Amino acid sequence: MDLDEVFEDTDELTFLVGECGIGFQTPEKVSGYLADGYEELLLDAAACSGGSVVVDDVELVKDEDGGEYLHFRRNGRSIWHSARHLSDGTRYMDWNTAFDAIGDLVPGNDDPRSFYQLDDDAYDAWWLLLTPEQAKGLEEFGLPVPVELGNWVRDGMPAAEPETLAWYMEDDRLHASEESRRCLDEWLAPMDAALDRWRAAHLPGDFPFGYSLDSLSTLERLVLDRFDGPASLEAAAGDEFFAGAVRYVGEAALRLCPCRWAYQHSDDGSSVFTNEPLIRSNAPDGFAGQFSPDYVLRTLVRSRTPGGLRDSMNGVGEAVDSYRKALRARTHGR
Repeated sequence: MDLDEVFEDTDELTFLVGECGIGFQTPEKVSGYLADGYEELLLDAAACSGGSVVVDDVELVKDEDGGEYLHFRRNGRSIWHSARHLSDGTRYMDWNTAFDAIGDLVPGNDDPRSFYQLDDDAYDAWWLLLTPEQAKGLEEFGLPVPVELGNWVRDGMPAAEPETLAWYMEDDRLHASEESRRCLDEWLAPMDAALDRWRAAHLPGDFPFGYSLDSLSTLERLVLDRFDGPASLEAAAGDEFFAGAVRYVGEAALRLCPCRWAYQHSDDGSSVFTNEPLIRSNAPDGFAGQFSPDYVLRTLVRSRTPGGLRDSMNGVGEAVDSYRKALRARTHGR
């Protein structure tokens, strides 16, 4: 082939990836069992790293309620993703799950490479692990390179006992940026003193200050009485009452559910819920269970519909419950 020639059919170029054994393919449907298809896909993707990423223990897990999850280990770390399939006998993958899992297999750390799709159609597409410069070079040959996947996973495991609050908090710090760690520390350090001042200065004497679900319902009424809409909340920017309410909601979550405070800094603020304190369930990211107390309270002011705080707590608890069910399903299946 003359690579200086312009090819109208890019399949004439992408077939070289398979011939040279330097990439992997996402099949439209697997040839055998679905679980085996996921395993083959992840092993092929990990092999692109040249040994820096090792995948094992790949399993499709179905819990007692019928929920499905893809589990695998990346360099010893368990990773989970929820999955949805057409039926028990389907051979079609959940593409959202597959793409998320592929993104988990970039080398990360200081390696700048991501996975790039070499075809416009994701079905039966070929993928390569490339630097941004290499991907741009391929585009010059007419390859579309429409999709980039990479979650920038960092290796490293906490020293704390697994599944404890200490483990999750240490794991957050291992994989958070320096600025994220600084912001979280700055938020947590004055927590008790700030809540004491908030209680004394802004709460009525009969407020049930016990971090209970009932106290959250009472707090919602106080917030609605104080702010009649988003404009009044914006006019009170930096309001000590609102800031204290954010702290109280998060601390209530810590007492009601297995969860912790977290913070994700972003220079451009383009990601959801960046640059504000968050509550995360003590479960892998694949089970969700994350919310922003600030966002939930602002939504309350805008919608004027109480109950959002309870719903947020329920979401955190449900994530932990789902994780425990998935772990039981793995144990019973062995």
